[in-house]
Amino acid sequence: MHSQVLPHEPAVCGIECGQIGVTEDDLHRLLEMYALTEPHQLEALVRFVRHLSQPQWWHDDRTVLGGSLCSYLILESLAQHIRTYEVRFVPGLLQTPAYAEAVIRLRYTDTAEIDRRVRVRMQRQKEILRGRAPRLWALVDKAALSEAFPGKKVMREQIEFLRQVSWLPSVSLQVPPSGVGGRRGIGNSFSILRQTITKLSDVVYIEHIGDPLFLDTTAASDPYRQAMEELALKAGKPADTMAELDDALASLGKP
Repeated sequence: MHSQVLPHEPAVCGIECGQIGVTEDDLHRLLEMYALTEPHQLEALVRFVRHLSQPQWWHDDRTVLGGSLCSYLILESLAQHIRTYEVRFVPGLLQTPAYAEAVIRLRYTDTAEIDRRVRVRMQRQKEILRGRAPRLWALVDKAALSEAFPGKKVMREQIEFLRQVSWLPSVSLQVPPSGVGGRRGIGNSFSILRQTITKLSDVVYIEHIGDPLFLDTTAASDPYRQAMEELALKAGKPADTMAELDDALASLGKP
């Protein structure tokens, strides 16, 4: 049994608002205070705190990536299920190095920063696609497969890579019709992360030119969850994805 709850109410408020870090002992005291006793939930929360206390692979790049992306990487590394949709491009977690570089160059000009961001994106992909990784459900806008950007050679390699990963048991890949996202009123790329702690709401991450946006309440995230499900219904089944990719590959012509 752990000692009594945190001694000062301001400390509790600071932890609840994310303004003060929490140790494992503090966590146990808070859980006692809130009467949370479900073993699997307790284990997941303790694992979460332990994870936060360890240096992460992106530690050396954190000043360049910024606090918002680093926060997202923490959630992504702990997610049980990731759903992602891109309006114009292949989802970042499934991009090849050459395709990722072309996309990142649309926003950044410094060569060192571009290289660093490509490396981080590829490491994210490696972490997500490795064994015992979270379930990844990606919706690839059909328009992204028919775009001339970023050139036939790069696009051919990208589609071949999508064909490979579509066979992975942890990956579900669907191709909604072109423009269906716009008709649904979805103007931004977004991802939905579900954690192992089932009582937590899904977290929606929306990419913007400025700071990205996090939505972590049920009321805020539900419209995006519903939009994702509607997009999936309009898309072909995962089993039909290979035919879509083959068609896209054929449209590029011979190498």
